[in-house]
Amino acid sequence: MKLKGQKLQGPAIEVIVLPRQCGNLVFKAQAVIEDKDFDAICPRPQPPKKLLPGGVTQSNVEDPKYKEELQVFATRRTHWMVLKSLQATEDLEWETVKMDDPGTWSNFVQEFMESGLTAIEVNRIVETVMTVNGLNSRKIEEATKAFLAGPAAMSDTP
Repeated sequence: MKLKGQKLQGPAIEVIVLPRQCGNLVFKAQAVIEDKDFDAICPRPQPPKKLLPGGVTQSNVEDPKYKEELQVFATRRTHWMVLKSLQATEDLEWETVKMDDPGTWSNFVQEFMESGLTAIEVNRIVETVMTVNGLNSRKIEEATKAFLAGPAAMSDTP
């Protein structure tokens, strides 16, 4: 695919630099294009069926157990996205996180903290992952303004 004659060069990447006296810590967050790996490991929970009068069955999306499973699923999806996105960071290794074991995915927060990152720094990393994977509304607005300012600025020049 091309846009304005230029071939697009892969998914977006954001760089997070955390200053340290011994040298900056550099993390890269890359947009996750495909989530089939996640779907294979963590299939979406299905609501149980309930029997209605007349023999009709219906999905029971209000079932408390289903709602709990859905919350676990959503949390795991977020953790997986953070981990998958941070795979763009060269030489980043996890000690307790295993990409094929969803029960370990939440360990990334503890590993960051044990490595000396503050809660604010961890939040900054996660925020950057979310931004690169779904452009937040502020960034869309800024990009739109910059785009619209370009033609306007050019029409003002003689």
